[in-house]
Amino acid sequence: MFQEIYHLNIIHLKCMRAAIHREALALSRLIHQITSGIAGWLTFEQMRAGVDNLREAELAKPLEAIAKGRGYEVEGEFPLPRLPGARGAPKCVDFILVNHQHHSVVAIEMKYKKTDKVMAGSISSDAKKLSSITISDIEDQIQNSKSNVIKKSVLGYDLSKSVLVLWREAGIVAQIRKEDKIIKGQFLNFMKKLLPRELDANPENYSKAMLGVLPTHPVGIASGSMRAGSTITRKKFWVAAFIERPNWKNILL
Repeated sequence: MFQEIYHLNIIHLKCMRAAIHREALALSRLIHQITSGIAGWLTFEQMRAGVDNLREAELAKPLEAIAKGRGYEVEGEFPLPRLPGARGAPKCVDFILVNHQHHSVVAIEMKYKKTDKVMAGSISSDAKKLSSITISDIEDQIQNSKSNVIKKSVLGYDLSKSVLVLWREAGIVAQIRKEDKIIKGQFLNFMKKLLPRELDANPENYSKAMLGVLPTHPVGIASGSMRAGSTITRKKFWVAAFIERPNWKNILL
């Protein structure tokens, strides 16, 4: 009897692990689809109108369209609960995506590194902000009628987080040097996966890859994704999605 109970517990544990794995894969697929879709949209806009610089607000259009196409509700500038004693305008998350069928919520911060411009804030600061958000924070805002689009409860839903970053050519390199070592590590992992196996993983080849001189592979792994958008001038757009890691809470600002 005890042996039967033991085997039942093992089966139950394996089923739980399989369910968690499926949920992680579903999130990765969504993030990879958003990354690929925005890279494709940037290619279209560049070919259509020779777009070189964009406003972050314009980048909301493809993200919303892709997420809605995958069955998610989308709300931009989702307000976060105000902390006691806080002053000024309440903080927001750039996007909250909700899929009620799969009991899934995704919080996304978006950053666009313009050519020859200093990025406002940092990838690390956005990652740190996302790491502190809980599903209860989002549920409280919905129940307190602070949400304009998302009205149904998300209590008990899985919450995932990602920072989406866009730039031209190798324009992100100087910014990555300023980031916390955790974000640097994620980006370096993207770059290693980006290069064909026969090429050495070194800074020179990373730069050549982003400049469009070397061939690259699309990146889609558990910690995020990275895709290139083509342009008529070969000055590629790049899109990378940093998916939350447990050590984001340890980021130093």
